[in-house]
Amino acid sequence: MLRIFFIFLLFYIGVFANVEVKKFDQNFLTSNAEEKLQLHQQLKSLYIQSVINDNNEEKNEILKRLIISSNFLGFDDKAYVQELKESGVSEEEISRLKNALKVIQDQKIKKELVKNETNTTAFTNKKEDKKEDKKEDKKEDKKEDKKTSAQKELFILDVKKLDNGILLDLSEKISQKDIKNFTLKGDNFRYVADFDGILKGPKRNFEFKDFDIIVSQFNPTSMRLVLSSKKELKVKIELKDQSLFMGLEKIEKKEEPKPIVKKQSEIKKTEVKKEVVRNEPLYILKSSKDKSGVNLKLNNDIDIEDIKINSFKDGKMYRSIVSFEAILEGDRKKIDINKNQSITIVQFNKTTVRIVLNSTSDFKTSLDLDDDELFVGFEKKIKKAPVKNTSKAAKATIKKSGKIIVIDPGHGGKDPGTLGDKGVREKDVVLSVALKLGNELKKRGYKIYYTRSTDKFINLRDRTSMANEKMADLFISIHANAAPNKQRAKTLQGIETFFLSPARSERSKKAAEAENQSDFEEMNYFSKQTFLNFLNREKIVASNKLAIDVQKKILSNVRKKYKVVDGGVREAPFWVLVGAQMPAILIETGYISHPSERNRLTNKNFQELLAIGIANGIESYFYKNQ
Repeated sequence: MLRIFFIFLLFYIGVFANVEVKKFDQNFLTSNAEEKLQLHQQLKSLYIQSVINDNNEEKNEILKRLIISSNFLGFDDKAYVQELKESGVSEEEISRLKNALKVIQDQKIKKELVKNETNTTAFTNKKEDKKEDKKEDKKEDKKEDKKTSAQKELFILDVKKLDNGILLDLSEKISQKDIKNFTLKGDNFRYVADFDGILKGPKRNFEFKDFDIIVSQFNPTSMRLVLSSKKELKVKIELKDQSLFMGLEKIEKKEEPKPIVKKQSEIKKTEVKKEVVRNEPLYILKSSKDKSGVNLKLNNDIDIEDIKINSFKDGKMYRSIVSFEAILEGDRKKIDINKNQSITIVQFNKTTVRIVLNSTSDFKTSLDLDDDELFVGFEKKIKKAPVKNTSKAAKATIKKSGKIIVIDPGHGGKDPGTLGDKGVREKDVVLSVALKLGNELKKRGYKIYYTRSTDKFINLRDRTSMANEKMADLFISIHANAAPNKQRAKTLQGIETFFLSPARSERSKKAAEAENQSDFEEMNYFSKQTFLNFLNREKIVASNKLAIDVQKKILSNVRKKYKVVDGGVREAPFWVLVGAQMPAILIETGYISHPSERNRLTNKNFQELLAIGIANGIESYFYKNQ
């Protein structure tokens, strides 16, 4: 009955010719959790291609199915729903898609109730017919209770937010042994609790001061609670009756010591510090131009110590980034102070505002705080007498000083990447190359960060987020390619360097599709508009230049000892590059599926030559674009 309903629903939303979409329609409902996840990821890859090909009809049909699969898997479907609405799909049709899971769950519950009712009736009749044998009845009763208990499904009736965590109301009691919990440590700490159960409705996200908690349907039969924080916390998971708590232990406030009263004459003006207590978010209500900066009107006071300043030189421009926790009322704003100086005010993320000062000459950032008004502006910097140094080494040091490079070894952990013969895994090869590249660049005076330096899984979104947080100058992602089938495995080879752009060749599309499948977590917050916004001309041009320099230097260095094929510089829509706010490239170091290249890729000497070649390309790029 459930399968008939699902087929009818898919027929209603449209019969579609795409082979992958047909595969989804035929197999999704009867697949296990892992297979459902793979079908969902395949749909997302098709969605990317429909955006690139600007095929709205195909895109809408894929979006409809993404809403269904997201609700089954407990993922957020807001981006898909919004895009369908913008395409003119009715609220009624979208509601039908969102409620597909609820209808199927309700039918399952009704079926379970009927089954339990039948069991109860049968048990009562049996008891009346066999009153003589009470002992036998008790044994049967226990067996029946065990059977019924095993068949029951646990439902999450309600989720409440408390001061220090969340409280789940459950339809049945569970024990501590039913909960599997573990901790994932990376850039953030993630405390995970899994148990069998069904969540009615979409994924829930609860934000706290020091942590977030996500409640979601991990797969059709399991619930997942994830508490995320930037620092290590003592997390408490507690069961009481038919409720489950996840959060932090309540810390009782200690009695504060009484303040020491000083005479008025003893209090110096410089010692007076206004303590800012905020129960509500800080808002920037208004901004206005001043002679040498901007005046910001705030809804509350701010402590000067809460404001961070980061100054640096970017090519010929001097920049200073002033950031603090606040919400900007209105859109991004750019203010020209004069011909050589400008200030941009922008909401960097949901909690942080950035004020970027740009100038053609060096300057010192000026801050002036007066209650709920903040001035941010330029102050001339007194130049020291220059020290003459004509050596080439000195010039090179000046060019490298302060340059930050984030190196991203692809895949890792549960995601092995492409696999070759003799147990060769992409994740191992690229990590080895990335670490060698990092060591080479460190020797040359660059500041290096890795998205991963061990065998662990990192979400695609977290990779570029790290580069943005570190304010990196470059983002370098290292990968290894593979042929799409055995027939082409012996012929496809070569080193290729990609930069982010809509793909223009079939080979580029295939490479991107393969790498985009690696992240089995939700990426649907990249809507079409978000994707296109990242394709700004300035970043594409810079990334293209970097790709050309790196590809050229890799080949010239590696060909000293090996004959390698030049796969060229290509454009492709790699998700791992989406979101990077600096020039970003992805290097396919060779084909693991090709016998000769596989052997080379595992050779430490070849890896060293690759690393030096990439480093030479980075040096060349910086030299040309200072």
